[in-house]
Amino acid sequence: MKLLHTADLHLGKIVSGVSMLEDQAYILNQITEIIKKEQVDGIIVAGDLYDRSVPPASAVLLLNDIFYEWNVTLGLPIFAISGNHDSAERLQFGSAWYEKSGLYLAGKMTDPIPKVSFQDAEIWLVPFHEPATVRKIFQDETVRTYEEAMQKITDTIRARADQTKTQILVGHAFVSGGIPSDSERSLAIGNVDRVSTKCFADFDYVALGHLHHPHAITHPTIHYSGSPLKYSFSESKDKKSVRIVTLQEKNCDVREVFLKPMRDMRIVSGSLEELTTTILDKKEDYLQVKLTDAHALLDPMGQLRKFYPNILHLERVRHQMETDRDVKFEDLMKKEDVALFDQFFEFANGQKMTAAQREKMELVFKEAREGGQG
Repeated sequence: MKLLHTADLHLGKIVSGVSMLEDQAYILNQITEIIKKEQVDGIIVAGDLYDRSVPPASAVLLLNDIFYEWNVTLGLPIFAISGNHDSAERLQFGSAWYEKSGLYLAGKMTDPIPKVSFQDAEIWLVPFHEPATVRKIFQDETVRTYEEAMQKITDTIRARADQTKTQILVGHAFVSGGIPSDSERSLAIGNVDRVSTKCFADFDYVALGHLHHPHAITHPTIHYSGSPLKYSFSESKDKKSVRIVTLQEKNCDVREVFLKPMRDMRIVSGSLEELTTTILDKKEDYLQVKLTDAHALLDPMGQLRKFYPNILHLERVRHQMETDRDVKFEDLMKKEDVALFDQFFEFANGQKMTAAQREKMELVFKEAREGGQG
């Protein structure tokens, strides 16, 4: 049995005021080509199908079209769950009859946990959930944390599982030790949203969503696919991919197939002159530009966008000045005016004043003192 594992589509995502829908349609079509080439038996989508609970109509249409392509045109089953960005109730709508065509979509947490018997495997669909939801559904007042909630869920699954079959869990959670990025929404304040790997003991493959790094955790059976696109500059060095999972008699082989976005998300740096005279390759990419200029600039964003239309963020590199943190205030006040201003100038600009600038400031201070005396 061969499955494709992806997650965190975040359809309808807007990054720095720019809609990612065109990029999302492009990458989903690329995943379709991988599905065809790999000849997979089924597709896992581990949550966060949309970026918000009430997605725009264009995002709903895109998901409709891609699920139709995978499920109806290609005739493949889809095993999907809701994530913390999705509306559980909206995704649950129609799920009972979707199953008739092999689209298994678990939006809401239910008891019992949905199980799909597929070939020689049992696939358990565990949508995103909060402890209070699990406590109410299972009528267990001892469930107070995300860890206890996940342990309760997996314990009930183990009680029903046929261990002679391959056991697959599809979930959306933050596993302890996982590497987060800036584009994920926190599940809770602090670290109380973490669940341990021991929750997933006895499963042959755990297909997770939520963390966007493709290698958020290293574990023999627990895997994040990562998001198919970069949604923040903290992911700029990631190589996005989907997982191809081959399972045979409880033996699991997992490999990555890398994705190539229509527009990459990169961080570049240089002076305004450098970036506008020597034009970078792939100038259509989404860019965070760090300008190294020390002097004042006139409309740098306007000048840069003539060459790089998809700049999402522009910042000036702040040069760090070595300072003596033990300096006393009374010693600081003993400094001459020009010496004190020179220290401020270096802090603000990352370099000391030139001789000409120092001479001008000496003149300014002299005039100020003479004017004050008059």
